[in-house]
Amino acid sequence: MEPSLAAAAEAPPPPAVGAALRLLDLSEDLLLAICKTLQLVDLCHLARCNKAVRALASNGSLWTSISFPPSCAEKLTDGMLTKLLERVQAKQHTVTVSLAGCTRIDGSGLEPLRGSTVLRTVDLRRAVFRKGLVKATPFDASAFATLESLAASLESLRVLKEDRYPIPTGPLSLARLRECAMCVEVSEAGAEAVTPPKPLSDARRCTLCMQKYCEPCSQAFFRGCIDCEGTFCYQCVVYDTSHWQPAYMCVECNGGEET
Repeated sequence: MEPSLAAAAEAPPPPAVGAALRLLDLSEDLLLAICKTLQLVDLCHLARCNKAVRALASNGSLWTSISFPPSCAEKLTDGMLTKLLERVQAKQHTVTVSLAGCTRIDGSGLEPLRGSTVLRTVDLRRAVFRKGLVKATPFDASAFATLESLAASLESLRVLKEDRYPIPTGPLSLARLRECAMCVEVSEAGAEAVTPPKPLSDARRCTLCMQKYCEPCSQAFFRGCIDCEGTFCYQCVVYDTSHWQPAYMCVECNGGEET
């Protein structure tokens, strides 16, 4: 039997006319193209179907960028993050990781990324502002060690100022690329070219304290005053529960009191 005929004989027969087409009857390239249109949560749900679909949903090409929507960011734990990064082989494939809004993360779940040479951008602004409080789990010491192993290849690392990320000095010092009142962006890859820090071109200034915030932080940590209808940073508003619906009031409308 000729090779082409032998291959045809071994191939599974096409679905009969009118028969239902199963998901796994599609080619792998087509399946991956479909999966690339799905959100992270949808891929995680898809991976629960069976082993074959789990392998498909865990393909590294689908996980070059990892971020978590608000609906699941605050539920994410370091244990869950570790399992995800290991399953999708993030060390070999992931270029961008954002943990913005993941308040329960202390950074220890980043361990599977240690030594990655493909990772370029990490966003660790895990805090959220809710009911007048900024919530974020303190960094674990192991997270600093993981980030140090990645520093040489990272183009951008964003951390909260409260995390007190130990920026070393000397030849291997990290350059401060951009800095706002809430976070700092640092990098080693561009250290020699960046002095002083780049200005915040997309900055938003609080009209009360006059501090500048980068655009992502202003979206997360600015609130509107229920009285004057102005918008101010989290340091200049008070959570007011005296109205029928709890809201925020700027310190000026609150009589100058911050609490």
